Amino acid sequence: MVDLSLDGFLNIFKKNVKIEDSNEYVELEVNPSDKPAAKIFVKYYAIVKFEDVSPILNDIRSGYTIAFIKAKELREKGGLDELKRTISKIKKSADASEAQVIGVDEDYILVVPNFVKVEKGQILQDQPTTQS
Repeated sequence: MVDLSLDGFLNIFKKNVKIEDSNEYVELEVNPSDKPAAKIFVKYYAIVKFEDVSPILNDIRSGYTIAFIKAKELREKGGLDELKRTISKIKKSADASEAQVIGVDEDYILVVPNFVKVEKGQILQDQPTTQS
């Protein structure tokens, strides 16, 4: 037989439940740890050497990270070959995860999961205003 009482219903949730004497409402205590965890992460990385790419690859493989990567120092210190090698490694992991890799200016790389759409548009520049 199914328990249809209020206590039986509240036991389904298996949380600390505080029942007031009033029959008008039931007050549930919510712990701060009950807050939903983030589902998508936006992370900023700065790459100085090729070895710095490992945690980025792990986050890309998770499929829920938007990675904003600063590669300026790698290009300046490691040279163009080191930058190409690093970008190639990032691109392989992104392709395996069906993520998109986008170059932003000369110094940044953006990696987004497949459910994020990035539209590339014309850069708006300050234009002098004309007064009539």
